[in-house]
Amino acid sequence: MKKSISNIRAALFCLSGAGLLVLLFLIISACQTPESLTRGRQKSLEKGLLRPVYLKGQRPEKMRLADRMSFYKVPGVSLAVMDKYRLEWSRTYGYKDIVQYQPLTRNTVFQAGDLSQPVSAAVALRLVEKGLVSLEANLGDYYLDIAFSGRKFRPSEKLSFLLSSLLSHNAGFYPWTSEGYSRSTPLPDLGAVLRGEEPARNYHSYRGFDPEIPVRFSDFNYVLLEQYLTSRTGKSWPELSREEVLEPLGLKNTFFGIPAVEDVALGHLREGEEIEGGWYRYPEQAARGLWSTPEEYLDLVIELMDCARGKTGGLLSPALARRMLSPQAAGSGYGFRLEGEHEKFKLFLKGKTRGYRAAVLIYPALGQGAVVMTNSDNGGVLIEEILRGLAVIYGWPDYQPEEKTLFRLAPEIYQKYTGRYQVNENYFLDVDYQDYYLIVHPTGQAATKFYVETQTIFFSMDPFIRIKFNLDEQGRVTGLVLWQEDYEVRARKIEE
Repeated sequence: MKKSISNIRAALFCLSGAGLLVLLFLIISACQTPESLTRGRQKSLEKGLLRPVYLKGQRPEKMRLADRMSFYKVPGVSLAVMDKYRLEWSRTYGYKDIVQYQPLTRNTVFQAGDLSQPVSAAVALRLVEKGLVSLEANLGDYYLDIAFSGRKFRPSEKLSFLLSSLLSHNAGFYPWTSEGYSRSTPLPDLGAVLRGEEPARNYHSYRGFDPEIPVRFSDFNYVLLEQYLTSRTGKSWPELSREEVLEPLGLKNTFFGIPAVEDVALGHLREGEEIEGGWYRYPEQAARGLWSTPEEYLDLVIELMDCARGKTGGLLSPALARRMLSPQAAGSGYGFRLEGEHEKFKLFLKGKTRGYRAAVLIYPALGQGAVVMTNSDNGGVLIEEILRGLAVIYGWPDYQPEEKTLFRLAPEIYQKYTGRYQVNENYFLDVDYQDYYLIVHPTGQAATKFYVETQTIFFSMDPFIRIKFNLDEQGRVTGLVLWQEDYEVRARKIEE
């Protein structure tokens, strides 16, 4: 034994400095277990979130998840991460609400918004495989009967679109997103939604209908899908989805409709307060009425990918699963949005309902991805920072922070943008400038620096916001538009 130890010491002594470092690295790597690797990735994320932009000459700053949750007033975050086509880890951070401060659990359900649509597409494809419906079925006449209550149409006015075009959002409906209904508000049925009749608050689904436009993402596609499938089967959407998809996969905390469990994350507004009643209701269930957890939702996605990779006896046949997860229209499969090629090919979707934000991002060729859910209207911005952090940890090809070059404009250009802008009678944006940036001070909020992107567009770093100044034909500033993620504010200039 002593002789063996002496031999090892002699070998180490003979190694060069570089060789010794390589050997030590191999020893450390050999000692790292899958569990320790996963723990390291978790800790790296918790202190490694990234903003969308950073200034040229600076390094992207890594930020703590807890700090960013506080910054954005997001009470709770739940996420699940996939590696090698399997769930690697899931974690929850924060609370279900800001009144009782009940901690999230792995079983806490969130509204998933648009993430409902891949589940609904899977329901439709299950019925296709059973021969109950056809992807090539022309639903034009069915839609006319529902939306126009027996109105007579001339042959030239006949509508023609397929069931498959509803799944991939290229039937021709105008882009529309349901705003939901508070728990104290009467709910319309799907026919009223399609016809734009009270108590529905949307316009008629035929408005702006144009089948010549390839893809327009619209809830109307999945409203009509739900109406058609429930009428063909005689079952409610919660019942149909449970029988066809959720129960076969053992998803006990995933469902459509009113929450059937007590472990629920309550929704919160941008300003931080809880939504009255806890959440909004969405009669357009197939479009955005799903409740789920990141872990169970990831289980569904993994099953779909396994089927597409050749698994037999699964939720879908390999051929139909591959069709669902491949482009059927520009940027769209069945339910998921698609982008990129080869290892950069990704399935992704952002979910939005009142008080909730969610996202799924999957790289099929890498066998990696994540599902993130939050209970705040500000959750979408935080989710982007989380995905950028994961992209660095796992080496994903997208979601890298963008480097921005600083520009300086002539002082007179900055000067013409200064003044007061009115959003409404109680909310103003006061704009001033210093050196090479503008300072925007909203009513009741802290002032923020905005840097030059173009002569009329400026951006802030934290949070990332862009503003564009509107000019008239004489070059005078008339107002501005502010964008933060999917949030838009318009203001008119009232004072120089």
